[in-house]
Amino acid sequence: MIICVDVGNTNICLGVFENDEIIKKFRFATDYKQTSDEYAVKIKSLFELSGIDFKEIEGVIIGSVVPRIDTIFEKMFMEYFNITPLFVGQGVKSGINVKIDNPRELGADLLVGAVGAVNKYNAPCLVIDMGTAITFVYVSEKKEFMGGAICAGIKTSFGSLFENTSKLESTKISKPKNIIGKNTTACIQNGMVYGTAAMIDGLIKRFHDECGDFDVVLTGGESSLIKDYLTEKVIYDEDLLFSGLLSIYKKNK
Repeated sequence: MIICVDVGNTNICLGVFENDEIIKKFRFATDYKQTSDEYAVKIKSLFELSGIDFKEIEGVIIGSVVPRIDTIFEKMFMEYFNITPLFVGQGVKSGINVKIDNPRELGADLLVGAVGAVNKYNAPCLVIDMGTAITFVYVSEKKEFMGGAICAGIKTSFGSLFENTSKLESTKISKPKNIIGKNTTACIQNGMVYGTAAMIDGLIKRFHDECGDFDVVLTGGESSLIKDYLTEKVIYDEDLLFSGLLSIYKKNK
């Protein structure tokens, strides 16, 4: 079994692969204050409850955008699983030629998403990952990582709105009934869903205007809701980053 770990600013996601098939997924909050011992207790407990045999774990790969977590997870896997994890970063083979101004600035999640999309679908492609930020990454026909755009995620942008507007209360993201909201909560939910969908549709169109035809792959925490409100054609893949991590692991092992 191979453990693929996606460390994000908001959540940490683990995917367990056996014979190239994902058999179990876990998600928990990113907590900078937890120690390697505390993370080990959490992960081992989840594995035991799911019937996962630690002895069958062959390797671990981690794609992280939170440097403070990296040392903690490295220590945890080495001490409690007797495995040195592979981190996605400089020098790791990915099969993607990075063409941005400074490749060292590239976040692991963006590269992993590009690898997953190219290996599972086609190049050229546009990868949209909806998390703390909403990222748009364009990969050329030659499998070149060309760059893209970054926007604030739904919770990020509306969290700022709630903090700076005294009469607005925090509202959960949910499916709106129609575009005309009859109360404050409904109006905010419309902005969250319809507004975000319109922004994504608009940017997809602008990418098409500049780059021509390509597949669009959508992933990330909020994408399962927003996908139903998009007018542009997309491929929804909730496990895209796990697939990308597994592909990179294979290329380097």
